[in-house]
Amino acid sequence: MKNYTQHIILVSIDTLRADCINASPRAKKYSNKYQTKITLKTDFLDKILKSGLYFDNCFSAAPYTSASHAAYFTGMWPLKNGIYEFFNRKLIKPTIFQYAKDQGYTTIFQTDFPVILGQALGFTNGVDHYFIESEDSAFETLVKNISNNTLSFFHFGGVHYPYGFHTLKFGGKNYVNKVISLEKKYNISSKDRYKLNDILDETFRNRNDTEFLLRYKYIIEKLYSNRMYNDLFELYLEGINYFLQKRFKKFISRVKNFVDKNNAILFIFSDHGEEWNDYSEGHHNTLSDNVLRVPLIVYGKRIKPRVEERLVRTLDLAPTIIDFLPRPVKTNMDGFNLNIFNLHNNVNKADYAISQVYTSIATKKQIANYQNISIKKNKQVKPLNTYLSGEAIRTENRKYVAYYEKDTTVVREEILGNVTGLKRILANYNALRVTRKNKLFNIESKIRNELKNLGYKV
Repeated sequence: MKNYTQHIILVSIDTLRADCINASPRAKKYSNKYQTKITLKTDFLDKILKSGLYFDNCFSAAPYTSASHAAYFTGMWPLKNGIYEFFNRKLIKPTIFQYAKDQGYTTIFQTDFPVILGQALGFTNGVDHYFIESEDSAFETLVKNISNNTLSFFHFGGVHYPYGFHTLKFGGKNYVNKVISLEKKYNISSKDRYKLNDILDETFRNRNDTEFLLRYKYIIEKLYSNRMYNDLFELYLEGINYFLQKRFKKFISRVKNFVDKNNAILFIFSDHGEEWNDYSEGHHNTLSDNVLRVPLIVYGKRIKPRVEERLVRTLDLAPTIIDFLPRPVKTNMDGFNLNIFNLHNNVNKADYAISQVYTSIATKKQIANYQNISIKKNKQVKPLNTYLSGEAIRTENRKYVAYYEKDTTVVREEILGNVTGLKRILANYNALRVTRKNKLFNIESKIRNELKNLGYKV
């Protein structure tokens, strides 16, 4: 009960890099790589970060929205919670919303991406009030339940491409004019627009909205094929500014005011970042540090302002939130409680962070069709065939990254320090995918023993 919190608020800014908040210790690190004249305007996020606790080395479990959020909400590694791919399988473990609801909390869930953060993958389990692209309605529901215990989640896709706009509802004429001007700038004809292979979508759109999304995607595809990485990153930075000023500023001001006046705690985070280079196409199937390292801010009256440097993972959020509930909860979460109120007392430190990418052998059009079938049938469809195409494991001073062909041939590696033990941990972790549930304990024991051999206290 000592950490009991009446109102817990989670805010996810999809695709926001850790160095794209001016108050972050990593602010503008991107300028070492990209040439850009865009000045980021993150003043209201800066104020919250400076007044709160900021984790400077938080790593995501995956570079895509579904698997990353599943790790946030379950506190478990992707191979154990069921969602380790972009869109293929449902959650098989309880989330913080289910735990909170069991203890009488009113649970609220708002998302801009209902296709991949919705019922199809099990994200609505334990949710009392579910909203799509309507943060105002979700916030009003929070206010109406001010006398109750609440757990609220607000997800925004505005930083994700189409950078800044999300849909015509939020972008309006500015979105339309931007697409038209970019097509003119890069000499894209109306015939070219329909050559696009990537028709995947994260939300439900009408025909007109879909057309503009695909036109924007084709612009990105053309720029990437021509290796115009600076242009792409400028679009990304412009999108951050547009979203923060046009949509997010008003919302987060209301949330901050609510937190300040009530027994509340606020977490602001991202699922992954964005990177453009020869090996990274935005955040698609990449394990770039700039994609996997994500901002994590904690704000509230009981939070002492500071920057925390230790290694943490997105899956450490759930066990931290579980500690705020009135009654103890027995779980087998993989994450550690971040001990945000007592950082120097009995802090459990993560020994390593794992991130993986699974790629489907299907085309993007086939995956989109699979999504549509899954949503229409409202039940789990036979999963598509996928393979492990990349994985990363890191400690505070060592790192191993590998990318694979379908036959598991290593095509590229990144190595920092002695990684022999890290490779063994990865091998044991990957065994979880093919091991029966009643044998999971044996695999986890091997990982613990490996850590002990490396000198860690487990």
